[in-house]
Amino acid sequence: MTSAHPTVLIPDLDAPPDLQRTAHGLSFGGEAFATTWRVRLCADPARFAGPDRLRGACATKLARIDAEMSPYREESDLTRFNRAAAGDVVPLPALTLQVLQGALEIAALTDGAFDPCLLPAVELWGFGARAVPEGLPAAADIAALPRGGWRALRPQTGGLIRPEGAQLDLCGVAKGFAVDALSDLCRAEPGVTAALVEIGGELKGWGVQPDGQPWWVGIEHTDARIALCGWAAATSGDGRRAFVHAGRLYSHILDAETGAPTTSDITSATVFDRACWRADALATALIVMGETRALTFAAEHDLPCLLQVRDGDAIRAVLSPRLEDWAG
Repeated sequence: MTSAHPTVLIPDLDAPPDLQRTAHGLSFGGEAFATTWRVRLCADPARFAGPDRLRGACATKLARIDAEMSPYREESDLTRFNRAAAGDVVPLPALTLQVLQGALEIAALTDGAFDPCLLPAVELWGFGARAVPEGLPAAADIAALPRGGWRALRPQTGGLIRPEGAQLDLCGVAKGFAVDALSDLCRAEPGVTAALVEIGGELKGWGVQPDGQPWWVGIEHTDARIALCGWAAATSGDGRRAFVHAGRLYSHILDAETGAPTTSDITSATVFDRACWRADALATALIVMGETRALTFAAEHDLPCLLQVRDGDAIRAVLSPRLEDWAG
């Protein structure tokens, strides 16, 4: 996608956004989920009480999501579920059940290319909290990994029955969910007229700035930029967390069918959706699918996405049909 002029992507709008020329810009952020978060706002000073309350609400929401859903925290609700005996009904907070329901929706939609039950594989390959020996896992240990556990998950009112062998890892969707949650907090704050939320590279923007400009965001490893107005963007890549063994790259993106790092020809995928949690999960799923299946899926579901595909020693950018429409 390298060219003399940057590629500009203009998503569909449900309605023209309100222009608030008297709004002032400000930003704040911090650290969460072993990464950084940032909120940029436009707010009407006559109605906005200041950033302190909103900053505190955002930090509290992120801490709650981490406390409930982190697979790396000993005391998290997710860890409590993963350590329960098979067949136990484990009470879970409503927020965790909401994220799990979304994860199961994407797992079913992608026929398991996105799998929220890959924690045993994540830990076996050294991408979790547990220390592992150097080198690769034994073939017998890979073959013994549980498969398809997400299909047996049946959320109950207020809880979840733990199937034999199923262990949850919601990292592939929780960060996007957190972006949506902070965006909702900004929308609910009196006087806020527009916001851009970013957590570790996942973004969601709504409204326009006082000069009428949308939130312009660059897309990783391309010359493209997109006007985020009522849309979210999430990127997954095989080089973000990886190790090299015997000259080969082993990515943290795991293929549920093999129980091993993906060998996909897609090196990164950027997905656009109204909900960041969906974009987050689908970006991972597309990489696992590989180019042919991913483009078919994107066309069938009218999904705007940009794929970075290996072509020999080169990388080429591929746009789905819906994203090509945005490029005009």
